[in-house]
Amino acid sequence: MIRRFSCLSSCTLAAATALVISNAMFAQSSPYGRVDPIEASVSVLRRSVGGAGSPANVSEFNEFRFPGFSSVLQAGVTNVDPSMRVRAAISLAEAGESIPLLLSRLESADERGALVISAFGDDLLDASIAGTIANDDRTNDVALAVLLAVADRDADSERLTQLSSNQDATWLTRGIAAATLEQRGTPALKGWFEALSEVTTAARDRTIFELLATTERLGFDIAIKKMGALIGPRPFNDAIRAALVETLLELDPDDGIDAWKSMVADCPNDGSITPIGMLLVSAGQPAPIESKSRFPSDDRMSQAIRDLIYTAPDQRPEAAIAAVELGHRPTMIWALAKAEELADLALLEALFDASSRSRRTGIENFMLRAAEAIGSTAPSALGKRLVDQEDQMVTEVIFRGLIAAGTTPAAAEAVPYLEASDRATRSLALLAVARAGDLDEAQTRLLGRAAAGGGGLPPDLRPLAAWLFLKARGELQNSIPRIVEP
Repeated sequence: MIRRFSCLSSCTLAAATALVISNAMFAQSSPYGRVDPIEASVSVLRRSVGGAGSPANVSEFNEFRFPGFSSVLQAGVTNVDPSMRVRAAISLAEAGESIPLLLSRLESADERGALVISAFGDDLLDASIAGTIANDDRTNDVALAVLLAVADRDADSERLTQLSSNQDATWLTRGIAAATLEQRGTPALKGWFEALSEVTTAARDRTIFELLATTERLGFDIAIKKMGALIGPRPFNDAIRAALVETLLELDPDDGIDAWKSMVADCPNDGSITPIGMLLVSAGQPAPIESKSRFPSDDRMSQAIRDLIYTAPDQRPEAAIAAVELGHRPTMIWALAKAEELADLALLEALFDASSRSRRTGIENFMLRAAEAIGSTAPSALGKRLVDQEDQMVTEVIFRGLIAAGTTPAAAEAVPYLEASDRATRSLALLAVARAGDLDEAQTRLLGRAAAGGGGLPPDLRPLAAWLFLKARGELQNSIPRIVEP
């Protein structure tokens, strides 16, 4: 309630008058003046995901799947920056836009090639789409080789033969073409391997590794076996040999197990054998019981890893918890992907807690991804970790998980912290609530202030605050033309 006073002392009135004059003079002399949250939000979005933004920001922001963001992406395909054009096109392809149509909007063969390879990596290319694009032939050579492999048409054999022997094409292009021919019964990989011997060992190994990865994604089991024969003997701890064994385990388990056993036999000491065992975990194959004695169990870590390797594949998520709690990074890498796939709360919580206790470099990514997965499935499990949380980094990651979820249950976990003593915590909580779309007028004003930089939000979250603020104000559609300006 505003209290009205009948009189003021002359001293008080003079002081108040001086304050008003001083503030007015400051406002007039300030080079910035009053910050308009709408203008500030437009500027933040323009410099992050709009016309003056960056591909990395676009990729991250696109994870929110806001319906109106497609307008920004459509404009991004014509951005002056080639990398922005490619990123926008990839994001639109992921959202279901026609890939041939998107390719027609890109300017260069390399841009179109980048979109094709990304679509291939995301399993967005089927035989029909690949054949349509390959017929156009306006892309770079490695993308064309991939397209011909995916299209899988007998009529393309001549084009594949030409690519495999094209001296001007990259070694990977020629290798993909040769592997496709080999898969079809036409010997071609041996000639490619022989020709590849002219490059340096490092370049040769890198190209073979890339070809293995591509051939695995194509599911070319015949070509993979031929490559194994041509690669020949390699050390037990060789990365290419490990990649080949893992690929065989997935495409042809019987041959894969034989190759795995050979790798175990070549390992000179049990102290170096753990990564070989993890190949079975990664490939989802059971471990041969006769090899169990090779795996040590003389401490908690080695025991936990051996138990994981020799547990049935469908029970490994539960068995992985012990190794995760001890911070075994290879297990954590595998467990994170598996836990996200299965929405396994127990494993996700183990990953979050183990990474939140650790201070190893790069461990924050485990915590963040676990928080995001927990936030979408069981936000209350994050909420209980906010209570009496003293680590500011952990607090921020928890809120990021709730923010990513964008649901009413996730917002409910953030509501108690809207009045927190720490400004950054209040802003993070506000953003989590805003994601669920339930703000009053005062909270909307605070969100605009946070978007403009006055709320202590991490810089990478300000674009999200700006987007939600403009949406809450009904200014989003009107602002998009300015957001996408170069």
